[in-house]
Amino acid sequence: MVTEGILTFKDVSMVYEKGGMEVAALKGLSFSLAPGTRTLVNGPSGAGKTSLIYIAGLIKKPSAGDISIKGISTLDLNENQRSKMIRNEVGFIFRRANLLPHLNILENVLLPMVSSDEDRAMELLEIVEVDNWNRFPVDLSIEEEQKVALARSLANNPSMLLADEPTAELDLKATENFLGLLKKIENITILMTSSNTSFSELFQETYRLEYGMLKFYSSEE
Repeated sequence: MVTEGILTFKDVSMVYEKGGMEVAALKGLSFSLAPGTRTLVNGPSGAGKTSLIYIAGLIKKPSAGDISIKGISTLDLNENQRSKMIRNEVGFIFRRANLLPHLNILENVLLPMVSSDEDRAMELLEIVEVDNWNRFPVDLSIEEEQKVALARSLANNPSMLLADEPTAELDLKATENFLGLLKKIENITILMTSSNTSFSELFQETYRLEYGMLKFYSSEE
């Protein structure tokens, strides 16, 4: 039974065309994420993990089904309403930080803020353990870039963080550090995808996504 949460999928499917053929990226997904939980979705390349994140974050619309955020159906939202919900409720981080090269660290975190708040930006950078905020992206390691991207994703105090393979280009130590930061963040629902199955114990719930279908893995498995 699907219950309302921060994010709820109800029979969500995603179909796209490739080479003149229809490909089902997601098939009838139904699940709900409770407030403050950390959920990991594992799966191989091409399993539909990015499609899942894009649809959960309202970047793309599903071919069928409905997504609700904090109990509000997004099915009939117009573009302005969708943009406002994304801005207020969703933070994103991807496998590449995509920081703007002409802005320094602090400016990159300030950029998406609805109301510019330098104190908030500095607080977030302290949380993710990045200093020397006048540096530019070219001066950062890949790990530091992802930390800044994490701070940026939290700029508007979203209710959920959607992370698509954020550790894919990090080494083992940097991955451990990044996951440790995720664990420190409070009062936010986290949905993260990864092809790595070795750190599922850091999440309260783990799903396996393969051939467009989800299977739930309990802590006992």
